[in-house]
Amino acid sequence: GTMYHIARKKISYWDKKRGKTITPTEKSNGFKLESFIFDVFPLSQRMALLDICRDEEFAPVKNAPELGKTDTPEIARNMMSDLAKKWARDAGVQLVNDNKDCGSICEISPLVSYAGEGLRGHPGGHKLHCPFTLKGLYEK
Repeated sequence: GTMYHIARKKISYWDKKRGKTITPTEKSNGFKLESFIFDVFPLSQRMALLDICRDEEFAPVKNAPELGKTDTPEIARNMMSDLAKKWARDAGVQLVNDNKDCGSICEISPLVSYAGEGLRGHPGGHKLHCPFTLKGLYEK
């Protein structure tokens, strides 16, 4: 087989007659050759896979911010925030003003906890006001 897959794309181009860049909105006008990580699996001598919880381990950023798109920076940021809130709740912390609609982004530094461990008795105490950031000892 081939290492590349053909993807039909809407590719912007310069229209000399109009004197401007045209961005197709309806029909694809070009091709892109893509390859994916799984394309090398048949070439490997040894391989291992991990089965993970997507919400905790995988927040790809493949698209620019745009309403209705998936895999955007905003979605990845919200997934990381939701994970920080989950870790705090699992450690017995009560979250105050935890309103997803208000955009309260919460963060726990990997210098504080890598996977939610060690949060019981953290200086944040038993209540944290959203949004919050738990930083490591030497972080500014």
